[in-house]
Amino acid sequence: MPPLYSLLFAVRMLGGSQAPDGSLLHVRLTTPVGSFASRPGARVEAMLIAPLNAPEAAGGAVVFPAGSKLEGEVKSVRRVGLGLIHETASLELDFDSIAAPGGEAGPISARLIAVDNGREEVTPSGEIHEVRTTASVGNRAAHYIRDALLLATHAEPAIWAVNSLVLQVPEPEIFLPVGAELTLALTDPLGANRAEEKDSRAANVLPPGPREFTRGERMALDPVIAGLPDRTEASSGRPSDVVNVAIIGSREEVAAAFLAAGWTEARPVSIRSRLSSIVAVVEGRGSPDAPMTPLLLNDVPADMSWQKGFNDTAKRHHIRLWEQAQMTDGRALWTGAATRDVDFAFLRPGGGLLTHEVARLVDRERDKVVDDLTFTNCVDIADSWERADTPHLLTNATGDEMETDGRLAVVRLNRCQPPADPPPLAQTLPVHGKRWQLILRRQILGFRSDFIRHNWYWRSYEGLRYLVVALQHKPAPDPDAAPVETRASRLQPDWLTSIVSLR
Repeated sequence: MPPLYSLLFAVRMLGGSQAPDGSLLHVRLTTPVGSFASRPGARVEAMLIAPLNAPEAAGGAVVFPAGSKLEGEVKSVRRVGLGLIHETASLELDFDSIAAPGGEAGPISARLIAVDNGREEVTPSGEIHEVRTTASVGNRAAHYIRDALLLATHAEPAIWAVNSLVLQVPEPEIFLPVGAELTLALTDPLGANRAEEKDSRAANVLPPGPREFTRGERMALDPVIAGLPDRTEASSGRPSDVVNVAIIGSREEVAAAFLAAGWTEARPVSIRSRLSSIVAVVEGRGSPDAPMTPLLLNDVPADMSWQKGFNDTAKRHHIRLWEQAQMTDGRALWTGAATRDVDFAFLRPGGGLLTHEVARLVDRERDKVVDDLTFTNCVDIADSWERADTPHLLTNATGDEMETDGRLAVVRLNRCQPPADPPPLAQTLPVHGKRWQLILRRQILGFRSDFIRHNWYWRSYEGLRYLVVALQHKPAPDPDAAPVETRASRLQPDWLTSIVSLR
């Protein structure tokens, strides 16, 4: 349970603070759910990992603190099974109640708008869809290699070898384990539960939380913060990511905090680590410790790099950290550049063949880092500094547009005291069927894909689509934006997507 001010929570309980519809709730599952084993009506539980606040114009009071418990149910499920009918899986969750720590549950009306994962997408109606697994790089490569081999005779043994060695179909069922993160948007305003307000003792169960820097502490830190650079640089010398996080603590404390928050330290850049990432891309799976492109701060590479990866290497949360020469009360000061990778991009200036696109609103990733560290009880001070000289609109080294309010988040770590009441271990849930079922499903899905897409009509359509996407130069998608209906989704409704996907 994350630390928060008990006093602030008590004020919320007694006041009439409300979060309006459209407010975002960032939650983490505490029970697993999956399209293979979950059934409609099954209960689902999650925990709020960042406080839900009233608008700043209304005072910005905490309406529900981090650590609040949400409950709901699986509304609908579509499993791939053996792949005879459905080519993709889907899952719909409905959260209908929320309770602050120590309080009673009250109703909530919210819609799922995003899943922090790589191969899952959320429809405008709030349904989770798995991206077609036979669209993986490895499967596409197998098709093109096979097409080339068929130009020659006696190629059947080689074709069999290609299908056996290259045709790797990622898991087509949706599986969201304990710890998977979702974003919900309120569809009705949400205020304090009246049942909670009757019991003011709920305000006393929360541990003391991170405070702000005192005036004296800020005066001591002001010259240090003022001397920090506000931009990193690529090895080419181009300005890149904005410096938006500062952490006070030893290397051991920083590592312990990120590990407790579920982040993984990136592997150093090497031939071996790059090959490992390439294999993950080809096979359509995640790589939790994938290396990061080196960036420089004052001509020095990052001392540490941390990330929270998904089941697809195209997407991840990540931050690069540099240890500064300045020391605060005998402790190290680290500066960091936090951004969120949302997709791959090809042949961009200064980026080489393949680079990641980053989300435009980089402040959300700054806040994500602070919220994750705070949620682990590893932070005793959390504050921010205004930096007037930092531009609010900028472009990184590969051309991605970034938008920021210019503030620098500053946190001071403690020794990561464990939560007073650690959550119990959740039940396990099967991800898929037995081995023989996996083998049979792979052959069926491969045959379906061959029958639909192993022709030059599909190849022409696919090539034209890639060309249109490349020429559009669309900005990176906003991972926390509510999905909207598009022309493509209207041409291919959900029921048809389950049978044949044009993606």
